[in-house]
Amino acid sequence: MTELKKRVSAVMVAAGLALFAGTAAQAATVLNRGNGGEPSTLDPHRTDGRIESNILRDLFEGLVVYGPDGRILPGVAESWQVSEDGKLYSFQLRADARWSNGDPVTAEDFVYSLRRALTPKDGIQPSANMRVIKGAAAVIDGSKPADTLGVAAPNPRTVTIALEAATPYFLDLIAADNSALPVHRATVESQRERWTDPGKMVSNGAYVLEEWRARQQIGLGRNANFHGRNGVAIDKVNFFPIDDASEEVDRFKAGTLHLTYEVPQDRVKWISLTEPKVFWNRPFLATYYYAFNLTVEPFKSNRDLRRALSLAVNRENIVDKVTRAGETPAYGLVPPIVPNYRRQTADFIAEPMDNRLREARRLFSAAGFSPMQPLAVEILYNQSENNRVIADAVISMWQDAFGKGIQVKPVSVERTDYLKRRARRDFQIVRAAWIGDYADPTVFLNLMLSTALPPRNDPGYRSRKYDDLLAKAAASEDAAQRSSLLGQAEKTMIDDDPVIPIYHFSTKSLVSQQIKGWVYNVRDVHPSRFLSFAEKAAS
Repeated sequence: MTELKKRVSAVMVAAGLALFAGTAAQAATVLNRGNGGEPSTLDPHRTDGRIESNILRDLFEGLVVYGPDGRILPGVAESWQVSEDGKLYSFQLRADARWSNGDPVTAEDFVYSLRRALTPKDGIQPSANMRVIKGAAAVIDGSKPADTLGVAAPNPRTVTIALEAATPYFLDLIAADNSALPVHRATVESQRERWTDPGKMVSNGAYVLEEWRARQQIGLGRNANFHGRNGVAIDKVNFFPIDDASEEVDRFKAGTLHLTYEVPQDRVKWISLTEPKVFWNRPFLATYYYAFNLTVEPFKSNRDLRRALSLAVNRENIVDKVTRAGETPAYGLVPPIVPNYRRQTADFIAEPMDNRLREARRLFSAAGFSPMQPLAVEILYNQSENNRVIADAVISMWQDAFGKGIQVKPVSVERTDYLKRRARRDFQIVRAAWIGDYADPTVFLNLMLSTALPPRNDPGYRSRKYDDLLAKAAASEDAAQRSSLLGQAEKTMIDDDPVIPIYHFSTKSLVSQQIKGWVYNVRDVHPSRFLSFAEKAAS
Protein backbone atom coordinates (compact mmCIF):
# COMPACT_ATOMS: atom_id res chain seq x y z
CA MET A 1 0.00 0.00 0.00
CA THR A 2 1.37 3.43 -0.89
CA GLU A 3 2.12 5.97 1.84
CA LEU A 4 -0.75 8.12 0.58
CA LYS A 5 -3.15 5.17 0.81
CA LYS A 6 -1.86 4.42 4.30
CA ARG A 7 -2.53 7.98 5.41
CA VAL A 8 -6.00 8.01 3.85
CA SER A 9 -6.80 4.66 5.42
CA ALA A 10 -5.58 5.84 8.83
CA VAL A 11 -7.75 8.93 8.62
CA MET A 12 -10.82 6.86 7.69
CA VAL A 13 -10.14 4.35 10.44
CA ALA A 14 -9.86 7.20 12.93
CA ALA A 15 -13.12 8.63 11.66
CA GLY A 16 -14.73 5.24 12.07
CA LEU A 17 -13.48 4.94 15.65
CA ALA A 18 -14.86 8.37 16.41
CA LEU A 19 -18.20 7.25 14.97
CA PHE A 20 -18.14 4.19 17.20
CA ALA A 21 -17.42 6.31 20.26
CA GLY A 22 -20.31 8.61 19.46
CA THR A 23 -22.79 5.82 18.92
CA ALA A 24 -21.68 3.96 22.04
CA ALA A 25 -22.66 6.95 24.12
CA GLN A 26 -26.14 6.72 22.63
CA ALA A 27 -26.37 2.98 23.44
CA ALA A 28 -27.60 2.26 19.92
CA THR A 29 -26.84 -1.02 18.18
CA VAL A 30 -24.97 -0.08 14.99
CA LEU A 31 -23.96 -2.31 12.08
CA ASN A 32 -21.18 -1.06 9.80
CA ARG A 33 -21.11 -2.70 6.36
CA GLY A 34 -18.50 -2.27 3.65
CA ASN A 35 -20.38 -2.01 0.36
CA GLY A 36 -17.89 -1.90 -2.49
CA GLY A 37 -18.65 1.49 -4.03
CA GLU A 38 -20.96 4.47 -4.36
CA PRO A 39 -24.57 3.59 -5.28
CA SER A 40 -25.72 5.14 -8.55
CA THR A 41 -29.25 5.65 -7.21
CA LEU A 42 -31.60 4.44 -4.48
CA ASP A 43 -34.59 4.37 -6.80
CA PRO A 44 -35.29 0.61 -6.95
CA HIS A 45 -36.73 0.85 -10.47
CA ARG A 46 -33.60 2.43 -11.90
CA THR A 47 -31.00 -0.06 -10.73
CA ASP A 48 -30.30 -3.74 -10.25
CA GLY A 49 -26.69 -3.49 -9.12
CA ARG A 50 -25.57 -5.49 -6.11
CA ILE A 51 -24.22 -2.42 -4.31
CA GLU A 52 -27.60 -0.71 -4.58
CA SER A 53 -29.63 -3.86 -3.86
CA ASN A 54 -27.82 -4.44 -0.56
CA ILE A 55 -29.21 -1.09 0.63
CA LEU A 56 -32.62 -1.38 -1.04
CA ARG A 57 -33.37 -4.68 0.74
CA ASP A 58 -33.13 -2.76 4.02
CA LEU A 59 -35.22 0.20 2.83
CA PHE A 60 -38.03 -1.55 0.96
CA GLU A 61 -40.11 -4.69 1.28
CA GLY A 62 -41.81 -6.50 -1.59
CA LEU A 63 -44.72 -8.90 -1.59
CA VAL A 64 -42.34 -11.66 -0.54
CA VAL A 65 -38.74 -11.55 0.72
CA TYR A 66 -35.71 -13.79 1.06
CA GLY A 67 -35.10 -15.06 4.58
CA PRO A 68 -31.63 -15.51 6.09
CA ASP A 69 -31.18 -18.88 4.40
CA GLY A 70 -32.53 -17.73 1.04
CA ARG A 71 -35.97 -19.26 1.44
CA ILE A 72 -39.09 -17.28 0.49
CA LEU A 73 -40.86 -15.61 3.40
CA PRO A 74 -43.99 -13.43 3.53
CA GLY A 75 -43.26 -9.75 3.04
CA VAL A 76 -46.05 -7.23 2.59
CA ALA A 77 -48.13 -10.23 1.48
CA GLU A 78 -49.05 -12.39 4.45
CA SER A 79 -50.32 -15.17 2.18
CA TRP A 80 -50.88 -16.02 -1.48
CA GLN A 81 -52.64 -18.49 -3.73
CA VAL A 82 -51.69 -19.80 -7.17
CA SER A 83 -54.29 -20.87 -9.74
CA GLU A 84 -54.38 -24.50 -10.84
CA ASP A 85 -52.75 -23.66 -14.19
CA GLY A 86 -50.00 -21.67 -12.46
CA LYS A 87 -50.80 -18.48 -14.38
CA LEU A 88 -52.49 -16.34 -11.71
CA TYR A 89 -51.06 -15.31 -8.35
CA SER A 90 -53.29 -13.67 -5.73
CA PHE A 91 -51.51 -11.97 -2.83
CA GLN A 92 -53.29 -10.96 0.39
CA LEU A 93 -51.58 -7.99 2.04
CA ARG A 94 -51.09 -7.78 5.78
CA ALA A 95 -53.32 -5.25 7.53
CA ASP A 96 -50.44 -3.67 9.46
CA ALA A 97 -48.22 -2.88 6.45
CA ARG A 98 -47.30 0.82 6.62
CA TRP A 99 -45.08 3.27 4.80
CA SER A 100 -42.54 5.06 6.95
CA ASN A 101 -44.80 8.13 7.03
CA GLY A 102 -47.66 6.04 8.45
CA ASP A 103 -49.69 5.62 5.24
CA PRO A 104 -51.05 2.09 4.69
CA VAL A 105 -49.35 0.01 2.00
CA THR A 106 -52.12 -0.93 -0.42
CA ALA A 107 -52.60 -3.14 -3.44
CA GLU A 108 -52.69 -0.02 -5.63
CA ASP A 109 -49.14 0.77 -4.49
CA PHE A 110 -47.97 -2.45 -6.13
CA VAL A 111 -50.01 -1.87 -9.28
CA TYR A 112 -48.56 1.64 -9.65
CA SER A 113 -45.04 0.47 -8.89
CA LEU A 114 -44.99 -2.47 -11.31
CA ARG A 115 -46.40 -0.28 -14.06
CA ARG A 116 -43.74 2.35 -13.35
CA ALA A 117 -40.92 -0.20 -13.19
CA LEU A 118 -41.78 -1.74 -16.56
CA THR A 119 -42.36 1.49 -18.50
CA PRO A 120 -39.18 2.53 -20.34
CA LYS A 121 -39.03 6.25 -19.56
CA ASP A 122 -37.47 8.67 -17.08
CA GLY A 123 -34.26 6.66 -16.97
CA ILE A 124 -35.99 3.36 -16.18
CA GLN A 125 -34.63 0.35 -18.06
CA PRO A 126 -37.18 -2.43 -17.41
CA SER A 127 -36.02 -5.85 -16.32
CA ALA A 128 -36.34 -8.51 -19.01
CA ASN A 129 -37.02 -11.06 -16.26
CA MET A 130 -40.43 -9.45 -15.68
CA ARG A 131 -41.60 -10.36 -19.18
CA VAL A 132 -43.22 -13.40 -17.61
CA ILE A 133 -46.05 -11.08 -16.45
CA LYS A 134 -48.92 -10.99 -18.89
CA GLY A 135 -48.61 -8.02 -21.22
CA ALA A 136 -45.19 -7.03 -19.85
CA ALA A 137 -43.31 -7.57 -23.11
CA ALA A 138 -45.48 -5.00 -24.93
CA VAL A 139 -45.18 -2.50 -22.07
CA ILE A 140 -41.41 -2.95 -21.88
CA ASP A 141 -41.09 -2.56 -25.66
CA GLY A 142 -43.23 0.56 -25.54
CA SER A 143 -45.91 -0.76 -27.89
CA LYS A 144 -48.69 -0.77 -25.27
CA PRO A 145 -49.50 1.45 -22.27
CA ALA A 146 -48.71 0.44 -18.71
CA ASP A 147 -52.38 -0.09 -17.81
CA THR A 148 -52.42 -3.20 -20.04
CA LEU A 149 -50.00 -4.96 -17.67
CA GLY A 150 -51.45 -8.08 -16.07
CA VAL A 151 -51.51 -6.70 -12.51
CA ALA A 152 -54.63 -5.59 -10.65
CA ALA A 153 -55.96 -4.55 -7.25
CA PRO A 154 -59.48 -6.01 -6.86
CA ASN A 155 -59.54 -4.57 -3.33
CA PRO A 156 -57.09 -2.58 -1.16
CA ARG A 157 -55.55 -5.72 0.34
CA THR A 158 -55.39 -8.00 -2.71
CA VAL A 159 -52.88 -7.90 -5.56
CA THR A 160 -53.33 -10.23 -8.53
CA ILE A 161 -50.59 -10.86 -11.08
CA ALA A 162 -51.38 -12.77 -14.27
CA LEU A 163 -48.54 -14.53 -16.09
CA GLU A 164 -48.02 -15.41 -19.75
CA ALA A 165 -47.26 -19.02 -18.78
CA ALA A 166 -46.79 -21.04 -15.62
CA THR A 167 -43.57 -19.81 -14.00
CA PRO A 168 -42.52 -22.01 -11.08
CA TYR A 169 -39.81 -19.57 -9.99
CA PHE A 170 -42.08 -16.51 -9.96
CA LEU A 171 -41.93 -16.00 -6.19
CA ASP A 172 -38.13 -16.07 -6.37
CA LEU A 173 -38.26 -13.55 -9.19
CA ILE A 174 -40.34 -10.98 -7.29
CA ALA A 175 -38.29 -11.52 -4.14
CA ALA A 176 -35.11 -10.82 -6.07
CA ASP A 177 -35.93 -8.23 -8.72
CA ASN A 178 -35.92 -4.59 -7.67
CA SER A 179 -38.69 -3.99 -10.22
CA ALA A 180 -41.10 -5.71 -7.83
CA LEU A 181 -40.37 -3.34 -4.93
CA PRO A 182 -43.10 -0.80 -4.18
CA VAL A 183 -42.52 2.95 -4.16
CA HIS A 184 -44.65 5.62 -2.48
CA ARG A 185 -46.55 7.26 -5.34
CA ALA A 186 -47.28 10.61 -3.72
CA THR A 187 -43.63 11.08 -2.77
CA VAL A 188 -42.27 9.99 -6.16
CA GLU A 189 -44.63 12.29 -8.05
CA SER A 190 -44.26 15.33 -5.78
CA GLN A 191 -40.51 15.15 -5.18
CA ARG A 192 -39.55 13.81 -8.63
CA GLU A 193 -35.76 13.38 -8.88
CA ARG A 194 -35.32 14.33 -5.21
CA TRP A 195 -37.59 11.65 -3.77
CA THR A 196 -34.63 9.44 -2.84
CA ASP A 197 -32.99 12.17 -0.74
CA PRO A 198 -32.68 11.70 3.04
CA GLY A 199 -35.65 13.36 4.71
CA LYS A 200 -37.76 13.01 1.57
CA MET A 201 -37.73 9.27 0.91
CA VAL A 202 -40.76 7.33 2.14
CA SER A 203 -40.06 3.60 2.27
CA ASN A 204 -41.71 0.50 3.70
CA GLY A 205 -38.80 -1.69 4.80
CA ALA A 206 -37.21 -2.28 8.17
CA TYR A 207 -35.14 0.90 7.85
CA VAL A 208 -35.40 4.48 6.59
CA LEU A 209 -32.78 6.61 4.87
CA GLU A 210 -31.30 9.08 7.37
CA GLU A 211 -28.18 10.29 5.58
CA TRP A 212 -26.31 9.94 2.31
CA ARG A 213 -22.90 11.53 2.22
CA ALA A 214 -21.50 10.85 -1.25
CA ARG A 215 -18.53 8.49 -1.26
CA GLN A 216 -18.50 8.48 2.54
CA GLN A 217 -21.51 6.88 4.16
CA ILE A 218 -25.16 5.91 3.70
CA GLY A 219 -26.89 5.79 7.08
CA LEU A 220 -30.16 3.98 7.81
CA GLY A 221 -32.26 4.10 10.97
CA ARG A 222 -35.16 2.03 12.23
CA ASN A 223 -38.54 2.42 10.53
CA ALA A 224 -40.90 2.92 13.48
CA ASN A 225 -43.86 1.95 11.26
CA PHE A 226 -42.42 -1.32 9.96
CA HIS A 227 -44.78 -4.19 10.74
CA GLY A 228 -41.93 -6.46 11.87
CA ARG A 229 -40.09 -3.84 13.90
CA ASN A 230 -40.16 -5.95 17.08
CA GLY A 231 -38.06 -8.59 15.38
CA VAL A 232 -35.39 -6.15 14.16
CA ALA A 233 -32.37 -6.23 16.48
CA ILE A 234 -30.10 -3.60 14.92
CA ASP A 235 -30.94 0.08 15.38
CA LYS A 236 -28.77 1.68 12.74
CA VAL A 237 -27.00 0.43 9.61
CA ASN A 238 -24.14 2.29 7.96
CA PHE A 239 -23.09 1.34 4.44
CA PHE A 240 -19.59 2.48 3.52
CA PRO A 241 -18.97 2.80 -0.26
CA ILE A 242 -15.33 1.68 -0.19
CA ASP A 243 -14.06 0.53 -3.59
CA ASP A 244 -10.58 -0.38 -2.25
CA ALA A 245 -10.80 -3.94 -0.92
CA SER A 246 -7.52 -3.56 0.99
CA GLU A 247 -8.91 -0.56 2.84
CA GLU A 248 -12.03 -2.55 3.72
CA VAL A 249 -9.87 -5.29 5.23
CA ASP A 250 -7.80 -2.75 7.18
CA ARG A 251 -10.92 -1.14 8.60
CA PHE A 252 -12.35 -4.56 9.48
CA LYS A 253 -9.16 -5.41 11.36
CA ALA A 254 -9.30 -2.04 13.11
CA GLY A 255 -12.81 -2.89 14.30
CA THR A 256 -14.65 -0.14 12.42
CA LEU A 257 -16.35 -2.48 9.92
CA HIS A 258 -18.33 -5.57 10.87
CA LEU A 259 -18.59 -6.81 7.27
CA THR A 260 -16.56 -6.33 4.11
CA TYR A 261 -17.87 -6.40 0.57
CA GLU A 262 -14.87 -8.45 -0.54
CA VAL A 263 -11.23 -9.23 0.09
CA PRO A 264 -8.38 -8.27 -2.29
CA GLN A 265 -7.19 -11.12 -4.48
CA ASP A 266 -3.60 -10.95 -3.26
CA ARG A 267 -4.67 -11.40 0.37
CA VAL A 268 -7.22 -14.18 -0.09
CA LYS A 269 -4.87 -17.10 0.57
CA TRP A 270 -3.30 -15.47 3.63
CA ILE A 271 -6.64 -14.47 5.10
CA SER A 272 -8.08 -17.94 4.48
CA LEU A 273 -5.22 -19.40 6.51
CA THR A 274 -4.99 -16.78 9.26
CA GLU A 275 -8.62 -15.70 9.66
CA PRO A 276 -10.68 -18.83 8.86
CA LYS A 277 -13.37 -18.02 11.43
CA VAL A 278 -14.27 -14.69 9.83
CA PHE A 279 -13.48 -15.41 6.17
CA TRP A 280 -16.75 -16.02 4.33
CA ASN A 281 -15.88 -18.14 1.28
CA ARG A 282 -18.71 -20.02 -0.46
CA PRO A 283 -19.86 -20.49 -4.07
CA PHE A 284 -22.69 -18.23 -5.08
CA LEU A 285 -24.86 -17.42 -8.05
CA ALA A 286 -22.76 -15.05 -10.14
CA THR A 287 -20.56 -14.87 -13.23
CA TYR A 288 -17.66 -12.52 -14.02
CA TYR A 289 -17.13 -11.77 -17.71
CA TYR A 290 -15.85 -9.32 -20.31
CA ALA A 291 -18.28 -8.00 -22.93
CA PHE A 292 -17.34 -6.87 -26.43
CA ASN A 293 -19.06 -3.83 -27.91
CA LEU A 294 -20.80 -5.39 -30.92
CA THR A 295 -22.26 -2.10 -32.10
CA VAL A 296 -18.93 -0.83 -33.47
CA GLU A 297 -15.81 -2.26 -35.07
CA PRO A 298 -13.49 -4.04 -34.62
CA PHE A 299 -15.82 -6.47 -32.82
CA LYS A 300 -19.13 -5.80 -34.57
CA SER A 301 -18.58 -8.10 -37.55
CA ASN A 302 -15.43 -10.00 -36.59
CA ARG A 303 -16.36 -13.16 -34.77
CA ASP A 304 -12.89 -14.63 -35.45
CA LEU A 305 -11.34 -11.81 -33.43
CA ARG A 306 -13.75 -12.27 -30.55
CA ARG A 307 -13.12 -16.01 -30.47
CA ALA A 308 -9.35 -15.50 -30.65
CA LEU A 309 -9.37 -13.25 -27.60
CA SER A 310 -11.62 -15.65 -25.70
CA LEU A 311 -9.43 -18.66 -26.53
CA ALA A 312 -6.32 -16.87 -25.25
CA VAL A 313 -7.78 -16.32 -21.75
CA ASN A 314 -6.59 -19.07 -19.42
CA ARG A 315 -9.53 -19.27 -17.00
CA GLU A 316 -7.95 -22.05 -14.97
CA ASN A 317 -4.86 -19.93 -14.41
CA ILE A 318 -6.98 -16.96 -13.29
CA VAL A 319 -8.90 -18.90 -10.64
CA ASP A 320 -5.82 -20.83 -9.47
CA LYS A 321 -3.30 -17.99 -9.36
CA VAL A 322 -5.22 -14.70 -9.38
CA THR A 323 -8.62 -14.95 -7.68
CA ARG A 324 -7.70 -17.99 -5.51
CA ALA A 325 -10.95 -18.15 -3.56
CA GLY A 326 -12.60 -21.28 -4.91
CA GLU A 327 -14.04 -19.71 -8.09
CA THR A 328 -14.92 -21.96 -11.04
CA PRO A 329 -13.61 -21.30 -14.58
CA ALA A 330 -16.46 -20.04 -16.76
CA TYR A 331 -17.14 -21.06 -20.34
CA GLY A 332 -20.76 -19.93 -20.37
CA LEU A 333 -22.95 -17.49 -18.48
CA VAL A 334 -25.02 -19.85 -16.29
CA PRO A 335 -23.18 -20.95 -13.09
CA PRO A 336 -22.92 -24.68 -12.36
CA ILE A 337 -24.89 -24.35 -9.10
CA VAL A 338 -28.13 -23.56 -10.98
CA PRO A 339 -30.31 -26.67 -10.45
CA ASN A 340 -32.22 -28.67 -13.05
CA TYR A 341 -30.20 -27.36 -15.96
CA ARG A 342 -27.42 -28.80 -18.05
CA ARG A 343 -25.19 -25.78 -18.47
CA GLN A 344 -23.65 -25.13 -21.85
CA THR A 345 -20.01 -24.29 -22.46
CA ALA A 346 -17.67 -23.20 -25.23
CA ASP A 347 -16.66 -26.11 -27.45
CA PHE A 348 -12.95 -25.60 -26.65
CA ILE A 349 -13.35 -26.33 -22.93
CA ALA A 350 -11.75 -29.79 -23.27
CA GLU A 351 -8.83 -28.56 -25.36
CA PRO A 352 -5.40 -28.18 -23.72
CA MET A 353 -4.23 -24.57 -23.43
CA ASP A 354 -1.53 -25.07 -26.06
CA ASN A 355 -4.18 -26.09 -28.59
CA ARG A 356 -6.36 -23.12 -27.66
CA LEU A 357 -3.45 -20.73 -28.15
CA ARG A 358 -2.59 -22.24 -31.52
CA GLU A 359 -6.17 -21.72 -32.69
CA ALA A 360 -6.31 -18.27 -31.14
CA ARG A 361 -3.27 -17.14 -33.13
CA ARG A 362 -4.70 -18.58 -36.33
CA LEU A 363 -8.00 -16.76 -35.84
CA PHE A 364 -6.25 -13.53 -34.81
CA SER A 365 -4.28 -13.57 -38.04
CA ALA A 366 -7.39 -14.47 -40.06
CA ALA A 367 -9.13 -11.48 -38.48
CA GLY A 368 -6.51 -9.23 -40.09
CA PHE A 369 -4.22 -8.38 -37.16
CA SER A 370 -0.45 -8.79 -36.84
CA PRO A 371 2.62 -6.88 -35.59
CA MET A 372 2.43 -4.89 -38.81
CA GLN A 373 -1.26 -4.11 -38.19
CA PRO A 374 -1.78 -4.40 -34.42
CA LEU A 375 -5.10 -4.43 -32.61
CA ALA A 376 -5.40 -1.43 -30.26
CA VAL A 377 -8.11 -1.99 -27.66
CA GLU A 378 -9.25 -0.68 -24.27
CA ILE A 379 -10.72 -2.58 -21.33
CA LEU A 380 -13.08 -0.49 -19.19
CA TYR A 381 -13.63 -1.43 -15.55
CA ASN A 382 -14.77 0.23 -12.35
CA GLN A 383 -12.08 1.08 -9.81
CA SER A 384 -11.34 -1.99 -7.74
CA GLU A 385 -8.14 -3.74 -6.80
CA ASN A 386 -9.69 -7.06 -7.78
CA ASN A 387 -10.85 -5.79 -11.18
CA ARG A 388 -7.36 -4.39 -11.79
CA VAL A 389 -5.49 -7.63 -11.10
CA ILE A 390 -7.86 -9.59 -13.33
CA ALA A 391 -7.42 -7.04 -16.13
CA ASP A 392 -3.65 -7.23 -15.68
CA ALA A 393 -3.79 -11.02 -15.96
CA VAL A 394 -5.95 -10.99 -19.09
CA ILE A 395 -3.77 -8.34 -20.76
CA SER A 396 -0.67 -10.40 -20.00
CA MET A 397 -2.29 -13.48 -21.53
CA TRP A 398 -3.21 -11.58 -24.69
CA GLN A 399 0.29 -10.16 -24.99
CA ASP A 400 1.81 -13.61 -24.55
CA ALA A 401 -0.50 -15.00 -27.22
CA PHE A 402 -0.30 -12.24 -29.84
CA GLY A 403 2.90 -10.38 -28.98
CA LYS A 404 3.25 -7.05 -30.73
CA GLY A 405 0.05 -7.75 -32.62
CA ILE A 406 -2.00 -6.36 -29.72
CA GLN A 407 -1.88 -3.19 -27.66
CA VAL A 408 -4.23 -3.12 -24.65
CA LYS A 409 -4.99 -0.13 -22.49
CA PRO A 410 -6.75 -0.67 -19.14
CA VAL A 411 -9.19 2.14 -18.30
CA SER A 412 -10.16 2.32 -14.62
CA VAL A 413 -12.88 4.80 -13.68
CA GLU A 414 -15.00 5.58 -10.62
CA ARG A 415 -18.12 3.42 -10.45
CA THR A 416 -20.64 6.15 -11.30
CA ASP A 417 -18.72 7.06 -14.47
CA TYR A 418 -18.31 3.37 -15.27
CA LEU A 419 -22.08 2.81 -15.11
CA LYS A 420 -22.73 5.84 -17.32
CA ARG A 421 -20.25 4.62 -19.91
CA ARG A 422 -21.76 1.15 -19.85
CA ALA A 423 -25.24 2.59 -20.32
CA ARG A 424 -24.22 4.39 -23.51
CA ARG A 425 -21.85 1.60 -24.65
CA ASP A 426 -18.88 3.91 -24.51
CA PHE A 427 -16.29 1.12 -24.47
CA GLN A 428 -14.61 -1.51 -26.62
CA ILE A 429 -14.42 -4.21 -23.97
CA VAL A 430 -16.05 -3.79 -20.57
CA ARG A 431 -15.71 -5.71 -17.34
CA ALA A 432 -19.11 -7.00 -16.23
CA ALA A 433 -20.62 -9.38 -13.71
CA TRP A 434 -24.10 -10.65 -13.07
CA ILE A 435 -25.50 -11.94 -9.80
CA GLY A 436 -28.53 -14.17 -10.09
CA ASP A 437 -30.85 -13.47 -7.21
CA TYR A 438 -32.87 -16.59 -8.01
CA ALA A 439 -31.60 -19.93 -9.22
CA ASP A 440 -32.93 -20.21 -12.77
CA PRO A 441 -30.99 -20.09 -16.07
CA THR A 442 -33.12 -17.23 -17.38
CA VAL A 443 -31.62 -14.86 -14.81
CA PHE A 444 -28.43 -15.02 -16.88
CA LEU A 445 -29.78 -15.83 -20.33
CA ASN A 446 -32.25 -12.93 -20.40
CA LEU A 447 -29.25 -10.60 -20.24
CA MET A 448 -28.53 -11.22 -23.91
CA LEU A 449 -32.03 -10.70 -25.30
CA SER A 450 -32.00 -8.27 -28.22
CA THR A 451 -34.43 -6.04 -26.35
CA ALA A 452 -32.32 -5.86 -23.18
CA LEU A 453 -30.31 -2.70 -22.53
CA PRO A 454 -27.10 -2.13 -20.53
CA PRO A 455 -26.21 -3.05 -17.84
CA ARG A 456 -27.83 -6.24 -19.09
CA ASN A 457 -27.05 -6.69 -22.78
CA ASP A 458 -23.76 -4.80 -22.61
CA PRO A 459 -22.44 -6.07 -25.94
CA GLY A 460 -25.56 -5.15 -27.91
CA TYR A 461 -25.95 -8.79 -28.94
CA ARG A 462 -28.77 -9.42 -31.40
CA SER A 463 -29.79 -12.91 -32.49
CA ARG A 464 -33.27 -13.80 -33.72
CA LYS A 465 -32.52 -17.49 -33.14
CA TYR A 466 -31.50 -16.78 -29.53
CA ASP A 467 -34.57 -14.61 -28.88
CA ASP A 468 -36.90 -17.21 -30.42
CA LEU A 469 -35.47 -20.04 -28.31
CA LEU A 470 -35.93 -18.05 -25.12
CA ALA A 471 -39.49 -17.14 -26.17
CA LYS A 472 -40.30 -20.81 -26.78
CA ALA A 473 -38.80 -21.76 -23.42
CA ALA A 474 -40.90 -19.10 -21.69
CA ALA A 475 -44.05 -20.51 -23.26
CA SER A 476 -43.21 -24.13 -22.47
CA GLU A 477 -44.87 -25.79 -19.48
CA ASP A 478 -42.81 -28.97 -19.82
CA ALA A 479 -39.74 -28.77 -17.58
CA ALA A 480 -37.53 -31.01 -19.72
CA GLN A 481 -38.45 -29.21 -22.93
CA ARG A 482 -37.91 -25.83 -21.32
CA SER A 483 -34.46 -26.83 -20.06
CA SER A 484 -33.52 -28.12 -23.51
CA LEU A 485 -34.61 -24.89 -25.21
CA LEU A 486 -32.69 -22.80 -22.70
CA GLY A 487 -29.62 -24.94 -23.30
CA GLN A 488 -29.92 -24.45 -27.06
CA ALA A 489 -30.20 -20.71 -26.52
CA GLU A 490 -27.11 -20.55 -24.32
CA LYS A 491 -25.09 -22.62 -26.80
CA THR A 492 -26.19 -20.31 -29.64
CA MET A 493 -24.98 -17.29 -27.72
CA ILE A 494 -21.71 -18.91 -26.63
CA ASP A 495 -20.90 -19.82 -30.24
CA ASP A 496 -21.43 -16.18 -31.28
CA ASP A 497 -18.90 -14.96 -28.68
CA PRO A 498 -20.49 -11.67 -27.57
CA VAL A 499 -18.78 -12.07 -24.18
CA ILE A 500 -15.77 -13.77 -22.60
CA PRO A 501 -16.98 -15.63 -19.49
CA ILE A 502 -14.09 -15.74 -17.03
CA TYR A 503 -15.24 -17.29 -13.76
CA HIS A 504 -18.21 -18.15 -11.58
CA PHE A 505 -18.00 -16.48 -8.18
CA SER A 506 -17.33 -17.54 -4.68
CA THR A 507 -17.93 -15.04 -1.90
CA LYS A 508 -14.78 -13.65 -0.33
CA SER A 509 -15.72 -11.33 2.47
CA LEU A 510 -15.04 -10.91 6.15
CA VAL A 511 -17.85 -11.26 8.68
CA SER A 512 -17.26 -10.40 12.32
CA GLN A 513 -17.87 -13.17 14.84
CA GLN A 514 -20.06 -10.68 16.68
CA ILE A 515 -22.64 -10.97 13.87
CA LYS A 516 -25.38 -13.56 14.22
CA GLY A 517 -27.87 -14.55 11.53
CA TRP A 518 -25.41 -14.50 8.62
CA VAL A 519 -26.45 -17.73 6.91
CA TYR A 520 -25.12 -19.23 3.70
CA ASN A 521 -27.38 -19.03 0.65
CA VAL A 522 -26.49 -19.30 -3.04
CA ARG A 523 -27.66 -15.71 -3.63
CA ASP A 524 -25.38 -14.28 -0.90
CA VAL A 525 -28.29 -12.13 0.31
CA HIS A 526 -28.14 -10.92 3.92
CA PRO A 527 -30.72 -8.24 4.85
CA SER A 528 -29.78 -6.34 8.00
CA ARG A 529 -33.21 -6.97 9.54
CA PHE A 530 -32.29 -10.62 10.09
CA LEU A 531 -28.90 -9.90 11.66
CA SER A 532 -28.02 -9.29 15.30
CA PHE A 533 -25.03 -9.09 17.59
CA ALA A 534 -23.89 -11.91 19.85
CA GLU A 535 -24.14 -9.40 22.70
CA LYS A 536 -26.08 -6.19 22.35
CA ALA A 537 -23.43 -3.53 21.87
CA ALA A 538 -22.67 -0.59 19.69
CA SER A 539 -19.55 -2.06 18.15
